[in-house]
Amino acid sequence: MLRLPRAGGAPRVGAYPRVDSTVWSSSDPAPTPARVLAFDDESGNVAYEDTKGRPVLLELRLGTITVTSSRKLTGLTSADGTAIYGIAANGDVVRMTPAGEWTFKPPRPAKVVYPQPDGAAFIAVGSGADTHLIRIFPPDKKILADIPFPAATRTARTQLADVLYLAVDSGLVALRTRTLQWAPSISFDEPIRVIASTPSGDRIFVLTDKRNRISVVDRYRDRVAATFELPDSASDMRVDAFGRYLLARAETGDSIWVVAIGTQRVIGGIRGAWRADLPFVGYDGTVVVANGDDVVLYDGETLKGRARVRGGAQDFWYPFMWDGFRPRSAALDEPVRFDSIAVDTLRQDTLAIADTTAIAADSTSPPGFIVSFAAFLTEDRARELASTLKIGGENARVITSTRDGSTIYRVVLGPYLTKDEAEAAGRTSGHTYWVYEGNP
Repeated sequence: MLRLPRAGGAPRVGAYPRVDSTVWSSSDPAPTPARVLAFDDESGNVAYEDTKGRPVLLELRLGTITVTSSRKLTGLTSADGTAIYGIAANGDVVRMTPAGEWTFKPPRPAKVVYPQPDGAAFIAVGSGADTHLIRIFPPDKKILADIPFPAATRTARTQLADVLYLAVDSGLVALRTRTLQWAPSISFDEPIRVIASTPSGDRIFVLTDKRNRISVVDRYRDRVAATFELPDSASDMRVDAFGRYLLARAETGDSIWVVAIGTQRVIGGIRGAWRADLPFVGYDGTVVVANGDDVVLYDGETLKGRARVRGGAQDFWYPFMWDGFRPRSAALDEPVRFDSIAVDTLRQDTLAIADTTAIAADSTSPPGFIVSFAAFLTEDRARELASTLKIGGENARVITSTRDGSTIYRVVLGPYLTKDEAEAAGRTSGHTYWVYEGNP
């Protein structure tokens, strides 16, 4: 649980649900966040926009806090917590990473940027009926696709960003970003006010001007599968990151309604402020709410209070899942033991024993530093990039991992013995990169 003082100060991280514990803290103050853009669960980076509208990168591994650009930018967004996109006053797209800034001038001024987990970026350009969506793959500036794009009043994306939902007049349309195909549109009798997606994107919740009725759209059948009523009019809603609860904000007063997503059952209401950071639902099903100066934790099923953090509302809260704070395994520090060897054999095999000792020493040495260049959803794209990267006689390679059920293909170099060596390799490549400690 990342907590940053809303009045300014040093950030700290606690091990939820022990919200008052501290497993990491910074000695430097951080700009006050307005909203978190994304979290990089590999490098431990939190990308956020501060209250002055500036892009900020908080790197938990390195302990650094950086305002990544001094330019006046709008529409800040990020898909991976490391690369932050923004739009300059002249309509240029600016991409900010720890390696520096990259700028792209689209054929017409950019309106919105939709970064993708595979490193691509969709950019809406133009205005009104003449709006188009173009696709590029930074740092390459070649336009890979260009399709007509409706002017939307609201947008929502699935967690994997494979579908982009848009509210257009009184209808809901969906773009499948991998194929650039449009799903059948879904009509509503009233203008759409808010849309929210479950993490998997299997259900989309739509709040129209009726305000107290929520429609549930089935992604796979492209139609409204169910509706349910709230106790009163709502003005906003958000979905639990684990897909269990929908939280709806009352249009008047300070009520927050908790809805069980699986059954569309309104469990009840709790009192609390609706902020960019709060309320949220923890991994254990606890609803965390700002109430006055305090933060209160409620059981999601019974809405009974579990705990109260005095003065907690003075902080900005951000929950995330990461294993980067785990303590070093004690097994890594066990001394190496060798079987006893006869003296005569030792004399005969001095060279062999020396070689074995060297290997044993290597096995207990730190894992080193990895240079990571990009992550793709297709193996061909990853291998194409890897084939172009050869630094110091070493060829880049492709490794696989799984995130949210999808296979990710990452292009990496290393490991290197020191971080300086890894950084030098990254700079020599001429590509955007980041360095992390450990095995790939």
